[in-house]
Amino acid sequence: MLLAAVLLTGVAGMSGCGKSAESSPPGDVAEAPASTDPFPVAELEGEDSGLAAAPSPTPSKKPSPKPISTVKAGGDTGGGKVNTNDGVPNLGSGTFTKAAGGTGVVGSADAATLVKYQVEMENGITWGANPVWTTGSLADEVDRAIASPLGWTMSAAHPVTYNLGQTHINGASWKFQRVSDGNYNVVLRLATPGTVDKLCKAVGVTTQGIYSCRYGKTILLNLRRWLKGIDGQAGVDFHAETVLHEMGHFLGFDHMKCPGSGQAAPVMQTQTIALNGCKPNAFPFAEDGTFVQGPWASS
Repeated sequence: MLLAAVLLTGVAGMSGCGKSAESSPPGDVAEAPASTDPFPVAELEGEDSGLAAAPSPTPSKKPSPKPISTVKAGGDTGGGKVNTNDGVPNLGSGTFTKAAGGTGVVGSADAATLVKYQVEMENGITWGANPVWTTGSLADEVDRAIASPLGWTMSAAHPVTYNLGQTHINGASWKFQRVSDGNYNVVLRLATPGTVDKLCKAVGVTTQGIYSCRYGKTILLNLRRWLKGIDGQAGVDFHAETVLHEMGHFLGFDHMKCPGSGQAAPVMQTQTIALNGCKPNAFPFAEDGTFVQGPWASS
């Protein structure tokens, strides 16, 4: 899925810059992150981060902002060999262009925390026979994933509590808004495998030309996974799985294990590496509002 905290995208996909990630206008070179993660998720809550409590009609109904657990930089590494002759462009310019415009707030006003996200795409990609993505089409697809009915926005009606391992989430709920003014909490960047490898390696994560990762305020979506999907998981909404998995890391979740044979895999499971008896699943919630979870696994 998933692209792990760095989560990798297998679908998972999945995390530290020396300083706050900024949007990169055409021609700006993306700085390699430092070896530490100065923007742990917990520090994104509050005055300087832009994470805000949702407005409420009356003080009595105003939800309390929920703390977000720290998740270190990470990724989903499975050790598998990657076919580098699959026609996927391996390297772009290393600079990024942000998608223009934005969206209204997606999710219920009752959600406790507002997350502002920006979408960017690497410049200089030679697409060849591959479908051509633009910043506009990429933003539309990320927006679609974020707005999924079974996505993280369902937390407003079904607040999430998960306290296992090093993950501590208590009654949390989120709503989202895409922006393009640079005032974001997290930026999602679609990048070539070579660029993902370079930037993720700088924070100690090996993405092997195929996985995605997350560090600080940056989510890197691996172009190979974005174009090729996941072997053996036909019919799964891979883009949603990847975006929601990586966003889950940003929200404070580590990885999870399969809860039992034949059950739906948690979106925070590294499904691109192994399902371990679970059924592929691209979303955090089930139709009845149940948060799909499993035993904690370190990211």
